[in-house]
Amino acid sequence: LSLLKPLNKIWTQPEWNEEYMHYTYRLTGLLCNDQFRETICLLVKSFEEEIKGSKIEHSTGTQEKCRPTSTTNYPCSSTFPQLMLALLLRILHFIHMAWMDRSECYDLPEIIWRARLISTNEISTFLKENNTLPANDGVDVRRMNAIGTWLREIRETGYNIIGLYASVERSIFGLDCSLSINTLAMDISSMEFDHVGKLIQLSFIPLVRCCPRGCWDKWVLLLLESLFFYCKDIFGYAWLSLIHEGRAEVPAYFGNLYGPEEKVKKLEVELLLKFTRSVSYLLGVLASEEFNSGLPQLNCPKSDLKSISSSSLMGYLLLHNCFGRFSMYSLFGSLVDYQAAKEALPFCHALIRLAVATDDERLKQFILNEMLPTLVRFDDRSPPSGISWLRSELSSSIEVSSMKDVVGLCREIYDVYLHNQITIMKGEQQNRKTCSDGLSDWFEKE
Repeated sequence: LSLLKPLNKIWTQPEWNEEYMHYTYRLTGLLCNDQFRETICLLVKSFEEEIKGSKIEHSTGTQEKCRPTSTTNYPCSSTFPQLMLALLLRILHFIHMAWMDRSECYDLPEIIWRARLISTNEISTFLKENNTLPANDGVDVRRMNAIGTWLREIRETGYNIIGLYASVERSIFGLDCSLSINTLAMDISSMEFDHVGKLIQLSFIPLVRCCPRGCWDKWVLLLLESLFFYCKDIFGYAWLSLIHEGRAEVPAYFGNLYGPEEKVKKLEVELLLKFTRSVSYLLGVLASEEFNSGLPQLNCPKSDLKSISSSSLMGYLLLHNCFGRFSMYSLFGSLVDYQAAKEALPFCHALIRLAVATDDERLKQFILNEMLPTLVRFDDRSPPSGISWLRSELSSSIEVSSMKDVVGLCREIYDVYLHNQITIMKGEQQNRKTCSDGLSDWFEKE
């Protein structure tokens, strides 16, 4: 505690902000300083050990259930977490700065630019081939690797600490969250897919799982608004360009990969797929019954959105227009990946229940004009493309299971919105058909 106070004071001084936190090219001096990196590493590791020492039951960002514990193990419990979190978030923001202003990236020295690149070890988790990094002519390889390793370790450890903190009974949610939101949410727009995916898994999901209802506005809403904006603007365009042009045209968000074109294209698809699954997993968490006890079933009477929002996270997000930027491209990668679809389909079901319960016209149009056409195209196996290649790489068991779920979702939409309408249009002949027959006929025509 005696060390945290002066460190926080240093990192919040106007002179420090002006020198290191506003301009990307000014990071170089500190990043190349071995003593600075070692000090920060020891500090962040000590934070992680402190939290783990409080005997929080956890797994790395994908807890099955939040188990709040007492904060009495922490010294000066009201002050210590505040100082620790504040300093950690300043450090994370400092690291995010290395990716923040892409217009200034050319000012970064070669050693920092290369240290930011995805490592050979990380590449090997996606592809068997290596040699995807540029030659290291004229660069201090030892220092470059040390800086790159430091950036990755501090960032991921920091995200994990935030997720673990969320498991400590209300400790993080009672703190001043303005800096937290700025660091976790506002920096997202400049982060690579791999970075945001880790942020979702290690920080966002634990925060959503453990956030008290009274703090949804200060935490969940603001975090998700920034993430959905990122998905609409960058993630959505990546999938759109991959589907229609055969290449996800956002190279900076893959980390400016280097190497033979075919190998880079494969790695881009793998990184995009991994991020898609992270987003889909988060959507499944948002739609879970744990946070939506007040969401009516399809056969229930219409309800007031405000009353639903008091006991439904999905209703709360709709009430605050958090779904205003939805598109199937930006949320599910157009549901082209079976594993991502499996995770995201509960979210689709929850949207339908919410649309029916509230009679919300925006959601209804989204379901009919975007969700349903996407589901119909889900099993389209026409000419080879990046999407059909993705599907061929996935196991048949996942594929069969997902297709059954997709058909079930289509049936639900048909039952709710289309069956009666088609029956009225076609009269008695259609009336004699079962809803299942009607769906089959409709599928054939579509």
